[in-house]
Amino acid sequence: MKKNLLYLSMFAAAVAFAACSTDGDDVTITKESASSSSAPALNASLTEALTLKFNSETAPFKEISFTETNRAIIIKKRQMLLSAKRRAEGDAKDEYMVGTYTLTVNGNKNIYNIKDEDGKDYCTVEVTNKETGKSVTAKILRLMSGSEIEVFEAEDAVIAEKVATDAISTKLCREWTVVSTRLRHKDGVTAVKQFDNPAEAASLNAILDYAKTVATITEELDEGTVITSIEFTSDGKFCLFFENGNHYIGKWSWADLNNGYLDYDWNDEEMGNKFMKDGQAIFDVRSYKKVNYYVLTLAAQIEEKDKTYKVELSFYLNEK
Repeated sequence: MKKNLLYLSMFAAAVAFAACSTDGDDVTITKESASSSSAPALNASLTEALTLKFNSETAPFKEISFTETNRAIIIKKRQMLLSAKRRAEGDAKDEYMVGTYTLTVNGNKNIYNIKDEDGKDYCTVEVTNKETGKSVTAKILRLMSGSEIEVFEAEDAVIAEKVATDAISTKLCREWTVVSTRLRHKDGVTAVKQFDNPAEAASLNAILDYAKTVATITEELDEGTVITSIEFTSDGKFCLFFENGNHYIGKWSWADLNNGYLDYDWNDEEMGNKFMKDGQAIFDVRSYKKVNYYVLTLAAQIEEKDKTYKVELSFYLNEK
């Protein structure tokens, strides 16, 4: 997956809009808070989501997130594989394994059976004394080869605090599919391009291909950059999942809860000021063609020579 994938698409769109005439809005777009009464109804969370952080240096993982959508996101301790010099230089990025899990509750014990990306058994995690912010007892069982099983017991593991437990966070923290995508550009005048075909709406390549029809662009994205889903987790992860099996994971937090402003960065790598307000997105509700959708909007301000392009990329979302 290329770095700054969304930025690349938005940059291409900015160039494209600079070369085309104003399309104008053929549909009135109204904006409301995600907490408004007109917001579409959503299913209640069906799982007991939590994130387990491991403090021990000998633990095989840094943390494991069990999400609201039965997805297991494991951050491996990649730094353990590097030399002391490379660790000191910070030459290590988090390495993720994204699978699924099933949960069995036995008294005060949660038993998570985790499968990897291919649906094969990966490990079992047993968590006892499930109090947020307090040390818990965790046991990790991994099938290594044949009948060999590796067991790790952590007495100092901690269940991480959630980013927020308010009504808007509860709505945000789930898995979404893209219904349509709206590109909006302003450079003195406003131009709009709407992707209503679901196959194009979720395709970053389709967005870039559109830009290439009106501008000289040579950039290419990886194959299979069709977004299958976007997921927010209550422990502050922001995940993009793609048709070719790739995933891109970052972090999010509320910058302004009342207005739905999110701060985010990708895999501990700040996107800087390329997005609105040094890396913000907006989560709100908008009406399009008389139907209300939850909308995630990324906004860019791109400077090129003597011009400044302002671009918004809005994903209209349905609960998966």
